[in-house]
Amino acid sequence: MFTRFREFRWTRPFWGGLCVLVAGFNTLVFALPFNPVTAIVHAGLGAIGGILIGLIELFLGLVIWFRQQHKNVAGVIAVIVGLVSFPVTNLGGFVTGMLLAVIGGSWAFGWTLPKGRVSDEDLAPTEVPA
Repeated sequence: MFTRFREFRWTRPFWGGLCVLVAGFNTLVFALPFNPVTAIVHAGLGAIGGILIGLIELFLGLVIWFRQQHKNVAGVIAVIVGLVSFPVTNLGGFVTGMLLAVIGGSWAFGWTLPKGRVSDEDLAPTEVPA
């Protein structure tokens, strides 16, 4: 079990994705008032924008983990969404969500596969021309 987790961690930008996931959770928690949905709708664009930004960051964190071929695009978008979260939500989830999104997106963008490691996309079967 630990061997599979170690291979999972070493064949993808694990820590960058984890930072973006934590940033999304952080932004989402600080954006959600503990009120009914009608109170969120009445709160306006700030509450709805915070929820959307948190969900986008959670999605980008999962993309960074499970779609290594899209890690560069997801990393750049995570940085942009993290910076957008500063004015839209409560200072980007009280600044920690914004910082985690920027750091995690930067890690994901700059990550390369260690030498000698095989990624999941290298293991995928290729089509044989008929």
